[in-house]
Amino acid sequence: MRRRIIIFLALILAILAILAIVIPLALTVHFSRERAIAAERAHMQEYANWTLLRAEQVLTDAKDVLAQVGKGDCSVGHIERMRQLAIDSGAVEEVGHYDGDRLACTGWGKVPADVVIGRGTPSATLAGGYALHLHVKPRISHAREVMVLGYRDHNVLILPQRLVDVLSDSHMILGIATRQGTLIAITGRANDGLVGQLSRQAMTGMDETDIYASVQRGDLTAFAIADRSAIDAKLGSEMRLLLPIGLVASAILMLLILWVSRQRLSPEKELKLAIRKREFQVHYQPLIELATGYCVGAEALVRWRRPDGRWIAPDLFIPLAEQSGLILDITDHVIEQVVADLHAMLLAEQQVHVAINISARDLESGRFLDVLEREIAKAGIAPGQIWLEVTERSLINPDTARATIARARDAGHLMAIDDFGTGYSSLSLLETLPLDALKIDKCFIDAIGRDAAASVVTPHIIGMGRALKLNLIAEGVETREQDAYVRKAGVQFAQGWYYAKALPADEFMAFYRDYNRGKRSRFLSVAA
Repeated sequence: MRRRIIIFLALILAILAILAIVIPLALTVHFSRERAIAAERAHMQEYANWTLLRAEQVLTDAKDVLAQVGKGDCSVGHIERMRQLAIDSGAVEEVGHYDGDRLACTGWGKVPADVVIGRGTPSATLAGGYALHLHVKPRISHAREVMVLGYRDHNVLILPQRLVDVLSDSHMILGIATRQGTLIAITGRANDGLVGQLSRQAMTGMDETDIYASVQRGDLTAFAIADRSAIDAKLGSEMRLLLPIGLVASAILMLLILWVSRQRLSPEKELKLAIRKREFQVHYQPLIELATGYCVGAEALVRWRRPDGRWIAPDLFIPLAEQSGLILDITDHVIEQVVADLHAMLLAEQQVHVAINISARDLESGRFLDVLEREIAKAGIAPGQIWLEVTERSLINPDTARATIARARDAGHLMAIDDFGTGYSSLSLLETLPLDALKIDKCFIDAIGRDAAASVVTPHIIGMGRALKLNLIAEGVETREQDAYVRKAGVQFAQGWYYAKALPADEFMAFYRDYNRGKRSRFLSVAA
């Protein structure tokens, strides 16, 4: 009997011991699961909001174009204005004008009389009297399928993908629809029923396969969908670890997982983590002196390569870096990398220089100059071998910019204004800035030899640079015709794929050596 009691008590104690472990672990797993779901729902809602902001910005830009086009009569001036508005806009592919219910002309020219293109029935009507037509195949330009936004006698063509062009930190599907539930654009394939439900109302939730969220504002609904298998796999792994390890080790593991997850919840934190891990690389776009044909330097271009080998385009992460202030850290990294990569070359080749791009935030703070001074002093590089490039858009505060530019030139650096012609700087402003060089934006070089409005502007930009006594640099030279044009126009320097693409440091140094050696060999052959 006593033996039975002992066995019974031992069994009870064993059960209690098991319960003492299982119950806290079960509560911890349940709590962790609820937190993971809530965080992922918030994650989806955050991206739905970003998608909505992106779509609103595209439509706002398109409406601005419609507001600027004014009244039309399909005259040469009217057609040219529509073409220029489409070129200048980042959202609009084409602008058209209706005469009654018939499309009369576009930025491409007048519509032939035998081609009848009516307004059609809009897929949706937006606030303010805007008509939205979806899944339209342009018959004039024969471009890919677009959406059309019409207002009064004009319309604009927009690529639907622009509305959902949002950088995501994990695999997800983003979409945009009208408030009435008409789908406008989506980044991937998803359950039609779920897409329809998310398109009609603001909600968050989770089903057997997906976790999702949608938001509404104005005329639009935006949504984000992700596969919930990642959450299930994470929780399953945590449960297998929690049972044998125990409460303390399990708590530490959960904190670690939650910390890692939080680091990946937003693109800004992803960018901050990439800076800390030094995932950014610098490539060098060779610069050619047109008078001699020699490579005399390069522009340093930052590239982001993820650990999985994917390259993130600069036009995706640079705006986020500028908005968040992380661009200051990226500039520091680029300066340090340029000096580390090329200090031996710059010491050996005193005539070579490297240009580094400086953002509006950098100009405002001026702190990058301290970093630059420290790095070139350690390496023994001449300040004149480091050029600094600022864009027109960074000159929004000219007084601050002028002070930083003057300080940089006093330190011995040459200053260039980048992407000239795409911003808003005036001749009077440029005259007051202590600049050394002017870079002609690629869009104007692309227009050379084409019947485009931008081709008329190119010689004026060159003339403006000469009038200001600035060195001229042509960006994006890709053809023999463009090379011949800028040479004849008296442009001093050029860069672009016609000469070489942006190269890693070792490849750039090899290019510099081989390219200039070839030039010398041809010169000696002719001299002999």
